Amino acid sequence: MLDIGSTEFLVIVIVMFLVLGPEKFPDAMRGLARFIFKIKRMVTNLTSDLSRELQIEEMRAELERQREEMRKLQEQLRGDLRSIDNGLTSLKDLTGTGHQRDFKEMLK
Repeated sequence: MLDIGSTEFLVIVIVMFLVLGPEKFPDAMRGLARFIFKIKRMVTNLTSDLSRELQIEEMRAELERQREEMRKLQEQLRGDLRSIDNGLTSLKDLTGTGHQRDFKEMLK
């Protein structure tokens, strides 16, 4: 996160001890620890929020792909239904001479 090694951190602690003195040093360390934990929590929350948003975007993209596929299938089904309807109309034209014929007789 901050890319501070243990040696650098030890130097910072020693300087803080020398500057603040033994009376204020424990309170300053507690405050620093709270600050570091808050920063870590914020980074963790931000990371999880971004991950969740990316998942939502992926889901939206997948939903849009599925919608497009459904639309294409719907158009294909409409075309197939038109073909069937045209075939039935042709069959009615063949048998529609005023008398009814048995379907089995037509297939013989």
